[in-house]
Amino acid sequence: MIFVFDTYERGGVYLPNLVTDTTIEFRSQQWWDLAISPPYSYEFRFLRYLWKHNIKYRVEHVRDVTEQCVYPVNLNYFDPSIDYIALVSDRAKELARQGLCTIWFYYSEGDNIDWHIDRCIREQLTKHNIPYQQFKFTIANALVEGEFYSYFPDDELYYKYLHADGGYVMQVNTDIRSKKFTCLNRVDKPFRRLFAATLVEHGLVDDAYFSYTDRKYQVEYETRDSDTGNWDTWDHTVLERFTPPYRCDDLQDYEHNSHKLIDTRFFQDAYYNVIVETHINNLFLTEKTFKPILNLQPFVIVGAARSLRLLRELGYKTFGDYIDESYDNIEDPEQRLKQCLHTVEQISRMSHSEHMVDQHDMRKILLHNQQHFLSDKSAKLLNLLNKING
Repeated sequence: MIFVFDTYERGGVYLPNLVTDTTIEFRSQQWWDLAISPPYSYEFRFLRYLWKHNIKYRVEHVRDVTEQCVYPVNLNYFDPSIDYIALVSDRAKELARQGLCTIWFYYSEGDNIDWHIDRCIREQLTKHNIPYQQFKFTIANALVEGEFYSYFPDDELYYKYLHADGGYVMQVNTDIRSKKFTCLNRVDKPFRRLFAATLVEHGLVDDAYFSYTDRKYQVEYETRDSDTGNWDTWDHTVLERFTPPYRCDDLQDYEHNSHKLIDTRFFQDAYYNVIVETHINNLFLTEKTFKPILNLQPFVIVGAARSLRLLRELGYKTFGDYIDESYDNIEDPEQRLKQCLHTVEQISRMSHSEHMVDQHDMRKILLHNQQHFLSDKSAKLLNLLNKING
């Protein structure tokens, strides 16, 4: 496959497509800040995955190519106010109209495309006369469907790439641990806040590594996925007594958000990980889920329905023989999170000796999950490339 860029120098240095400031130096602070600056196009890290898995590809300047190629745009955030197709170079758009170039948006987030993405993309393709068949959109929401959409669990590959050199837990701890579970929450969201406040109210965090740093970082459309205002089976008065921030370390916010940093204490010294995911309706597995998998820790996913099923489809094993995982099949998010709470209560009620027996028994599952996570992902990468090639 040939990937083309508007700014490319022999030797592999290129600017992400849609970025026009050619003074930005490779991997400078400005380079990293592209992810948080409009149009939110940053380094196409998919090439790192291909390189790591010895999958051959070519990179060319868009002006030099005269054969089938792909024009990749790696987005960190989709802003509906931006006309993304207008920012695609004239040369790439002309090649797309000729049927020689596929414009590929690679989006590692898990947005619901029906909120705004699908409408915006179709309007922009029509406005700029780009044939639908010359456009592809890959996203990390497993519920996507449509003529040019494809699902890819980018965080699985990215987290694997970041930890290729080790630094993670290497051995299952079958000894007694200080805490029953770990539950770390950074960004404030309505469903996270209510769930965390309920854990605190019930005294469940007394025997846990628990944090809620109360970071405010939320765009308006996400509220539709996380609003709990009409959850009448939950006690909302717990929010009045919830007083974040709660901390269990001395790290700064940027360190909490670092996918590279691993505090092994949270995995080796707690029996379970209670993962409060990014979304509760969009089926999006983030690094939050893959952290305990890599670090040999069983988990509960407070997230979208069928998250555990998706993990099993990806080749992982879960822990239904040891804890109640029925929450995964509950469609209604209000009732699903209530069942997650019951599972956390189950984990908290278990004695240390019971946990130690279970950790010993589930050792093979934990090792399988880690080994599967670290295994070669060439087939997965090639499968996605075949979809992009049509």
